[in-house]
Amino acid sequence: MYNLIRAELFKLRKNRSFWTLLMAFAVLSLAYPLLYYFDHRSSGQPQFTGAEFLVSFISSNAYIIKLGVAMLAGFFISNEYASGIMKTIASTGHTRDRLYAAKLIGFTGGAMLLSLVFPIISTVEVSLLSGFGQLPDESTPFFLPRLLGLTLLYTAAYAAIGALIAVIMTDSGKTIGGSLIFFLMIDIVLAGIGSKVEIIGQLYDYSIFKLIGGIGKPSIDSGDMLPLLLVPLLTIVLCALVGISVFRRKDIK
Repeated sequence: MYNLIRAELFKLRKNRSFWTLLMAFAVLSLAYPLLYYFDHRSSGQPQFTGAEFLVSFISSNAYIIKLGVAMLAGFFISNEYASGIMKTIASTGHTRDRLYAAKLIGFTGGAMLLSLVFPIISTVEVSLLSGFGQLPDESTPFFLPRLLGLTLLYTAAYAAIGALIAVIMTDSGKTIGGSLIFFLMIDIVLAGIGSKVEIIGQLYDYSIFKLIGGIGKPSIDSGDMLPLLLVPLLTIVLCALVGISVFRRKDIK
């Protein structure tokens, strides 16, 4: 299993699409704060400090996570079906359970790196321009580690869903398109149905799609912290098990 994971991480490091996404997100992370910087400068408004920018715009990172997972799933997982690599891997003698688990770990690692680009680069850039400032008074000393930790955890949950979509669709283009449509529409669909059907509304309230919006709060009550941790963990386990089941039965050509 260790060698399988190493192989997946090696393929991730050599994957040009991954590095292209990484560079694209880095450029976006540099450009996004500059728009606010020059706009505030021209209008005479006070500039964001690094801390203010991080707290105010961390919710925007959810779109980066969704886009990164969808694109990487297509280029890193589904693309191996078209290139014949998946067929070669499946015939190596390893069980499909281990093959899927290793690929999921490698894929999740790449998605996690992509998810950290925006909060880190943007905050550093704004801090260099206007200073870091101070975090909100209600925040704790563990705010930054908690924020980054939850970002990685929720990225892993989205990656588990993305990997499942990839193994179902197998085609790179369909995976990217299907994942993007799913990630962008699921909130609207669940919120709309949930407003009329109570059980769907409760399901949405305790889903990663709704809870990810709360990971950037300066202060989180202990009662709210438990679902913030358990829901993504359960999502990862459930999607991984379903993905393994699908991959076992998949006819790889």
